[in-house]
Amino acid sequence: MLQVVRHIVLITLLTSNNIYASAPAESNKLTATLFSQLPDNCPTPDAFDIAPDGSLTLTCPNYSNRKLEGELFSLDKNGNVTHLATVPRIDKNNKANPMGLAYGPDGALYVADSRGPKHGRILKLTFEGKKIVSSDIVASGLNPNGLRYHQGYLYATQPKMPRVKTTKSTSVVYRFKASDRNIKVTNTLADENIIFSVETQNPDRQFGLDGLVFDQKGHLYTTDFGDGIIYKLTLDQQKSVQTQELYAQVPNTVGVDGMAIDLKGNLYLAGFSQNQILKVNTQGAVSIIADYPDNDGSNGQLDQPADLIVYEDKLIISNFDLMVSKGMLNTKHSKPYTLSVIDLK
Repeated sequence: MLQVVRHIVLITLLTSNNIYASAPAESNKLTATLFSQLPDNCPTPDAFDIAPDGSLTLTCPNYSNRKLEGELFSLDKNGNVTHLATVPRIDKNNKANPMGLAYGPDGALYVADSRGPKHGRILKLTFEGKKIVSSDIVASGLNPNGLRYHQGYLYATQPKMPRVKTTKSTSVVYRFKASDRNIKVTNTLADENIIFSVETQNPDRQFGLDGLVFDQKGHLYTTDFGDGIIYKLTLDQQKSVQTQELYAQVPNTVGVDGMAIDLKGNLYLAGFSQNQILKVNTQGAVSIIADYPDNDGSNGQLDQPADLIVYEDKLIISNFDLMVSKGMLNTKHSKPYTLSVIDLK
């Protein structure tokens, strides 16, 4: 079941910054505008999914303020924000940090609670209106980030495996049945729930698999944040990885976080480190479609984009605006807390 990629033949790709050898750079970049200004209890917005009623659901892990709970918000097509729910705490001393999320066909919401391997969970939340009526643990003992539901299964990325001792950081894709309950993972590569694993080569950013998305044919795409690689995985009938390929390569300075896909199969990537949105067309050619310097996001500019979703011919983008480190454009965390929108028409 376990697929391990060692990257030996990819080292020259990883150190190259020329992503446009097979595709020219976009000559007319798109403008990001303000979709929504978020309330004070959502200072670090993260991931999206489309709710059964057609609204957007947004996670707010609130890493910038440990006194705030992990929150869920709802947004209509005009960007109006309402509070949906507070994600249940782990215990009296540990709040939730909701990151990736995914709705199942029954309307239940699955949430990646990224509290580190000791406390991290994948939750199933069942709602009546805006009230959580039940909260079940699908899996625990992991530190999940991206999350997708596909054909009865949940797929989650973990960008670092703390119990895998190698010279490079190892990251994985986990797979669970949506009906699973209280699975306790081992954080080793022997874990039967792991279907894909890589080692990140970039010494300056040892942070691996992050975003993931399915296309209409059931292929699973996932991004390596540190190495700038987009993988395309083909699954067999048992939902294990049958084949894998390097689908696209971007500079390892981009910091590819979340990813989205449109009905034509074009991928859109959140360039977390460089305030960019990138597009990968169906031939695997890459272009930058939006690009911003460091800013405060007050007019909807990209301000450390973390996740994005295609929503009514638009890209809705969350601006995390928190991380400050070498190689990242962002220099400080500040108000306003925003979501951006880019018209794709």
